[in-house]
Amino acid sequence: MPAIRTRMPHVVLWLPTSIKACREILRGVLQYVHFHGPWAVHLIDELRVKKKLFDPVAWGCTGMIVDMRDRAQAERLLAAGVPAVLSHVPDDVLAAKHPLSGRCRLQCENGLIGTRAAEHLLERRFRHFAFVGDVQGVSWSEARRDAFCRRLAKAGYSCTVYPRLSPSEREDFSQEQAKLCGWLRALPKPVALFAANDARARQVLDSCLKTDSLVPQDIAVLGVDNDELICETAHPQLSSIQMTTERAGFEAARALDALMRETAPARRRPTVIPFGFSHLVTRRSTETVQIADVLVARAVEFIRINAGIVVTVEDLVRHLHVSRRWLEKRFKAHMGRTVYAEILRIRLERVQTLLRESSEPIEEIADACGFASASHLGTQFRRHFDTTPAAYRRRVRTGGLNP
Repeated sequence: MPAIRTRMPHVVLWLPTSIKACREILRGVLQYVHFHGPWAVHLIDELRVKKKLFDPVAWGCTGMIVDMRDRAQAERLLAAGVPAVLSHVPDDVLAAKHPLSGRCRLQCENGLIGTRAAEHLLERRFRHFAFVGDVQGVSWSEARRDAFCRRLAKAGYSCTVYPRLSPSEREDFSQEQAKLCGWLRALPKPVALFAANDARARQVLDSCLKTDSLVPQDIAVLGVDNDELICETAHPQLSSIQMTTERAGFEAARALDALMRETAPARRRPTVIPFGFSHLVTRRSTETVQIADVLVARAVEFIRINAGIVVTVEDLVRHLHVSRRWLEKRFKAHMGRTVYAEILRIRLERVQTLLRESSEPIEEIADACGFASASHLGTQFRRHFDTTPAAYRRRVRTGGLNP
């Protein structure tokens, strides 16, 4: 049973909200406070708040959630010595001898992100792959790169990695862009490119425009963070990996609450709160499939552009002016599945999108995606994803939160 409180917790949140992941962590924290508060919260964002909190103890601070991207600011806050949860922790802080190494922390599962990125691009049947990392060459970017390359190697493919940048190139994209453009021109085409985050993917897309490279036909581009401000305004719109950072924020608040309730801090191993891959949001930058057989390529394109209506195998046969048997034979040889299986896969992908991004009742989604009823959709959805549509919607909208 939780200890009885005699005063309201005063919590400092140092989370720069210009960063998408920090905004999601903040939402998760505030959801926890909604369920288990109240807390008095002081949000610090250097870009928006002019008055700083130099003395958290004088304010009455009893706990903190601190992003360590601004190392000096983070360490000033942590000097207060109150319970804290850290995010974006530098590698040197993780070393056992570092005084902050025993703190509870959020930790990104970068390997899983790289693996899922590779699997998505492999599904698009590319044969050439590339990776562009963060400009600073930091460890989280390298972990995504390494996992991406390992998964491709397992499938029998290699990956071209963009070289490290000079100090001046890291500081000024106008200096780097000529190098990036030359590197993009030299890549074998068509190529699937994974960028360490959305900001870097946006720079790749800008450089593709400059080199007259067609996206996604010549270069398909995938980012990480699903930052709508970047993804929706890019040309073309950017596909990206959504992470479970909101759920991590909720769990960070839960962990901090437990720490603040302790009357005597216990000696224990630091709590690690993992976050990582949630789902992939497909936009125009990867909406292509590389297929050598022209007939099969036309079939797949027809299925995709009609994802919003009900189409049958017979519709496809009529469109292509071939026999069903001939289409099925060639489709199975190149795609490894039947035409109907591909239609069903695309329909279920659309169901997932509507469950995530709309408030339409499941009955209406079932009808819009060509299923006879909500129960018919539920049967197919459970068979493919091992969960129900309603459970999937709850999970992706709450980040798997458990109040």
